[in-house]
Amino acid sequence: MKAESVINQFAHREYGQFIIVDPPTFDPESQRFYSNIRSDFPVFIHDDRDPADYKVRVLKIESLGQIYLNKELQIIPQLTTTPEKCNNNLESLIRLWRDQAERIVLSSSSDNLARIEEFRHHFNQIELIIDNLKEYGEIRHFEINKYMPSGDRIKLKRYLSLLKGLNIVREVESVYRPGKRFISIEDVTENEDEFRDSILSYIIKNRYQTLRDVFKITILERTVNIDNIIYIPELELEEPIYRRKQSITSSYKFYYKQNINPLHLTHILRRLKRCKAIGQKGNNYFGRDDLREDMLKIKRTLRPLTIDAFK
Repeated sequence: MKAESVINQFAHREYGQFIIVDPPTFDPESQRFYSNIRSDFPVFIHDDRDPADYKVRVLKIESLGQIYLNKELQIIPQLTTTPEKCNNNLESLIRLWRDQAERIVLSSSSDNLARIEEFRHHFNQIELIIDNLKEYGEIRHFEINKYMPSGDRIKLKRYLSLLKGLNIVREVESVYRPGKRFISIEDVTENEDEFRDSILSYIIKNRYQTLRDVFKITILERTVNIDNIIYIPELELEEPIYRRKQSITSSYKFYYKQNINPLHLTHILRRLKRCKAIGQKGNNYFGRDDLREDMLKIKRTLRPLTIDAFK
């Protein structure tokens, strides 16, 4: 039996569907055959106006692992990628694809998300900093150290550090002052509300993961997730895709590995609609043309998403 037949039979038995193995290569130095494992993973996209009609997009995964044979054409288990590892690698690709789409969606939707009133009290510390910089032009260290309880002082300094990293504030000796980004946003906004929204939008766009993971502002997370679920298929097909709640719920479970309460889903969809992040017709939800076009411009600047990191 040839090496290629042995490898193909092993792959079919151990790895299941969606797996492709390349023709084996013989390494004369190690006296082994090896073959790369890859996948063309299909993504099925349905428009709920006609559930019978669907399109398929393929995620190309360049490497999920390897299969090794010795010169007697026997599998070498200690070198061959296990089915569990292969599956984990496949799931990693899907997460990377999901997260890339999420970054694109956030980049285009941050202005809309910043206007959601339910989020505002979670940004109290940021607004405290902004208001004092607008009013006095500076925040002095001794004002923080003298008048604030220890817990509040630590929290405020963490937010100041976040804003320093975005050039929204700058630290000069014992004083915090407006940074270049603060000034540039102030110059192009016409009123206090627009300025505040623009600052928060910039923070959400550039530090969403920090807000979620470090500052534990998790109220943003499910809203961003659902926003992403609406736009993922539209980024692939580059056109509106109409989705009903049941379809959105299924996609949420597939991409984020958890269920969502139908009551919460309704609330989030209405929230996204109110801030003009998505549109609605009847029972169907879809992305807005202006936001989608902006997202597609961003997507076209990115390299195709493949994984070649599991060798």
